[in-house]
Amino acid sequence: LMIAAALLSLSACGNTELTARGSVLASFGGTERAYNFTQNTRLEAPEGSAGIGFITGSCEMARIDAETWGVVVEIRGGQSPDDDTPLSSITIMQRTDREPSSGSVEAVIGSSTYTSTLGSGCSLEIPYAESDSGMVGLVGDCGVASSDGEEATVSIELDLIGCTVLE
Repeated sequence: LMIAAALLSLSACGNTELTARGSVLASFGGTERAYNFTQNTRLEAPEGSAGIGFITGSCEMARIDAETWGVVVEIRGGQSPDDDTPLSSITIMQRTDREPSSGSVEAVIGSSTYTSTLGSGCSLEIPYAESDSGMVGLVGDCGVASSDGEEATVSIELDLIGCTVLE
């Protein structure tokens, strides 16, 4: 609740750009890769270059009905040139009216794409979605697998401000 209040106060300052706070952690084969946003970190528009060390992102909130939102978040880039298995992108999808197990995640780790499937152990919640400021919270863990059967776990704890609101 304190994070939501802090984010709301920041959004009241006229910030219309997408910012993130929190983390996305991919654990696989004894290795971990992450996007860590310790402060409200600006995510550049996806049209920009997602070059080495440069992180882009997008967030959309689509109104389903008066009380329901569908949320899609994408984060790309930021990898080190020396990393053979970077977390180079993550896409997170969930609806405010669905069970946590209905959320889905797609992660590109190294050269493999990992996706969650129904029954893969995904538990993804949206604790809040505020259309006034385009503010969304995402929390949970999802089991994901590559087409080769390699498994990973993606842990998400994100607060975003400046999501595009589609009425």
